[in-house]
Amino acid sequence: MDYLSNPYQAPIGYIVRHGETAANADNCFRGWENYQLNEEGMRACEQIAGFFAYERLGRIISSDLDRAMQTADAIQGAGTTACPYVSPDYNLRPWNIAGFAGKPKDEKNQKRLAYYIEHPDEQIPDGESLTEFRARDVIMDYLAVPYEGLPTVIVTHTSNLTHLASQVEENEEHAPEDTDIVEPGGIVAVYMDDQGKLKLVPRLGGIETTVEPEAS
Repeated sequence: MDYLSNPYQAPIGYIVRHGETAANADNCFRGWENYQLNEEGMRACEQIAGFFAYERLGRIISSDLDRAMQTADAIQGAGTTACPYVSPDYNLRPWNIAGFAGKPKDEKNQKRLAYYIEHPDEQIPDGESLTEFRARDVIMDYLAVPYEGLPTVIVTHTSNLTHLASQVEENEEHAPEDTDIVEPGGIVAVYMDDQGKLKLVPRLGGIETTVEPEAS
């Protein structure tokens, strides 16, 4: 039976992409620059909080960057979370692309960044290699340990979400700065079948190019 066809199937967790910032709106790289949410990003927080308003949640784990914490605080404010506080985690930061942050995602800069994607062990000056970024992945660990048996919400960034999609697919890594699973402020539900296989299903802010793993 397709477990997702069961309307009572509950997700084990949710991955939330932080709301929009000025850098998102201008199609610029973000990296570790500590951008604040813009007006659209704050409106997205209201939508996200509304999405979770009628679901009991376990805990919220967030990247420690402001744009993610602002988004996480909005979810916490919905009052449906068992754990009374948001837990920030440095490891949920996006790929540290250092000098690329704040620059436009034009053809020239995309080509420069592609070198580091094609050579994942090569460290970006003052940043980190793609291998180093992947090594600090903690999303699976958090999903495996629910708080009071309730879904975990993880607020993070697009590069973390695309890496998770690659793990779930057991396929090639998606380009971390070139593949969007959901729009800023989007929500992805994480389901597990009877064989322990995961499936990612966009629930808010999905886009036509959504990456979904093969049915399992």
